[in-house]
Amino acid sequence: MKILVAPNSFKETLSAQDVARYIIKGLKQANRAFKIVQAPIADGGKGTSRIITGALKGRFLRIPVCGPLGKKISADYGVVPEKKTAVMELAGAAGLDLISAEFRNPMITTTRGVGEMLYDAANRGYKKIILGIGDSATIDCGIGALSFLGIRFLDRNGNEVEPNCNGLLNLKNIDDSQVSKKIKKVKLTIGADVDNILTGKNGAIVYARQKGAEQDMIPIIRRALNNFHKVVLERYGVELNRIPGSGAAGGIGGAMRVMLGAKLISGFELVDKYLRLKSKIIASDLVITGEGRVDRQSFYGKATGRIIEIAKRYNRPIFLIAGSFDSIGNLPDTNIKGIYSISPRKGYLPKPQDTKMSLIRLGYEMGLELGRGFSKS
Repeated sequence: MKILVAPNSFKETLSAQDVARYIIKGLKQANRAFKIVQAPIADGGKGTSRIITGALKGRFLRIPVCGPLGKKISADYGVVPEKKTAVMELAGAAGLDLISAEFRNPMITTTRGVGEMLYDAANRGYKKIILGIGDSATIDCGIGALSFLGIRFLDRNGNEVEPNCNGLLNLKNIDDSQVSKKIKKVKLTIGADVDNILTGKNGAIVYARQKGAEQDMIPIIRRALNNFHKVVLERYGVELNRIPGSGAAGGIGGAMRVMLGAKLISGFELVDKYLRLKSKIIASDLVITGEGRVDRQSFYGKATGRIIEIAKRYNRPIFLIAGSFDSIGNLPDTNIKGIYSISPRKGYLPKPQDTKMSLIRLGYEMGLELGRGFSKS
């Protein structure tokens, strides 16, 4: 039995690498004869830089940057000197897990630290930068990062606005005449974890609540996003809502595509380019995948869903594992043969140490199930 263990991270709990490691420990306890290959996955969010940097045999640098609430933090990013390539993720400087739940507020969080990482890499001579933008705590349309790189976001009086969502409300013009020359020379590729556009009911506003927005903030954030959309259309003639992923990570992907000429692609495609998951799936008898919370979105475009799609195409059975399941409804036509959940409570994940033990236990249960033959859970 050749088993591919390819989970995503359990957000704010365990990395994809840790999830894979504990599942494998449980599998081996059940049967040491299993041949197991691990391929932790990501889709632009937390873990993306570690996976790609590892695949490229790079190393990591750690630098001080501005955190999402304006305080100095340390962030790392990967470098592959021989390829003149840097690999980073927004989550390292402006991620949701950098802020405890009671202090989350997308009106004031900023991506400035992401701009600092980009500038640091460009200043060190890296000509290609890969940036994953999932798991953000921000809805600033990237003006925090872009203002650090020399782009000026101005109000009606020609003064620079706050580098956050509040600043978007007062934005009237954009001056990119002083953008960093070093950044201009960089080939920037951005991997987005979702394909939401900027505005509208399916825009960046969809993720406002998980970033800490209260009910009274929602109409204000909508107004801020609509204003940024309007200013960009007037200044650059670009309709952001025609660009899939322009609303990812609070709008930073679309903004960097327009103002820095970045290439904006699916985060899963970005990671898959280096992991070559298709060949690993074909070579396996069974695939184990999953994420912290599995819901309907998991089956449409996100990394877990893409793994399931590929496995179905090549008729490989799937064991699906999650921290918890949330309103998945009727499963699409898949090859899922087993469903395993750590928590019976909707949207709840136990503490990391408890999750570790639960994953080992579920790995063991999966191993026993394989001994009995596949059955639907």
